[in-house]
Amino acid sequence: MLCALALFFAFSTASIADAGNFGGDSDWGGGSDWGGGSDWGGGSDWGSSDWGGGGGLFFLDSSSFSGGGGGCTGGGSSVLIVVCVVIVIIIMMRYAKSKKATTAQTLYQAAEDNDPGLSLSVLKEKDPAFNEQAFLEKVGNDYVRMQNAWESGNWEPMRAIMTDSLYQQMARQLEELKAAGLTNHVERIAILDARIRRYAQEGDNDVLVVRLSTRICDYTTNDKTGELVRGNRNKELFMTYDWKLIRQKDQTTKEQASVSAINCPNCSAPLEINHTGKCPYCGTVITLSAHDWALSVIKGISQRSGS
Repeated sequence: MLCALALFFAFSTASIADAGNFGGDSDWGGGSDWGGGSDWGGGSDWGSSDWGGGGGLFFLDSSSFSGGGGGCTGGGSSVLIVVCVVIVIIIMMRYAKSKKATTAQTLYQAAEDNDPGLSLSVLKEKDPAFNEQAFLEKVGNDYVRMQNAWESGNWEPMRAIMTDSLYQQMARQLEELKAAGLTNHVERIAILDARIRRYAQEGDNDVLVVRLSTRICDYTTNDKTGELVRGNRNKELFMTYDWKLIRQKDQTTKEQASVSAINCPNCSAPLEINHTGKCPYCGTVITLSAHDWALSVIKGISQRSGS
């Protein structure tokens, strides 16, 4: 049984898919609002929730299958090996189906499920320069940038569009993927639809929740061999997410929405935070949500495979 569990965790490291681990080999989610899927961001730990045991990676060597009673053979019985393999296959199949169907801890809390929020006109009244179409185009572009950064293994550019908490969580997961010698490819990206689902005020922040529908091809390869270890190079996946973006309530849209010019709070150097979230002069990390909309939570709603 220990052998079966070890195999299970070893294979689960190859299931990482698209930025945030939403893509998979089977369809999941449904049409109900906020149903199914999983949340990424806030206080949750990606590693521990997906891989178990505190997020560590599990590998096997040849000693796992032999030895004096500690391995799977346990005295040379080939029957036990077969039993272990069958158990692993069953567990993996059930895990793959249930992982996407199980509702994870919701980070939006009950208020967002029951409270429709405020009219978007409230935001536009206090921020006349806010342009809904321009905002949604930026969200779509950020999604493409995020997937490209994930595939390239360089997560630093994402610091400028995320809260520090979400950035660190995703950076940690990407590093674990790279340490496993894997590259997750996200190709043929298309934004099919983007719309604002909800506007609200939470504490000192304005909050916008955007429903994002996309198409991707998602697969993972071994860095050394180029071998396909998960997914399909040609199968299209139709993904639906909710993005939660926050901004301090006293901030308004700048005339040039693509560039938010601010000064470093540590050394007062001028910065353009659409390029980086770190001061190039003193290294101070800038909290984007204090100046512009920052992505704080990603929630997977559904995945549908292309025909």
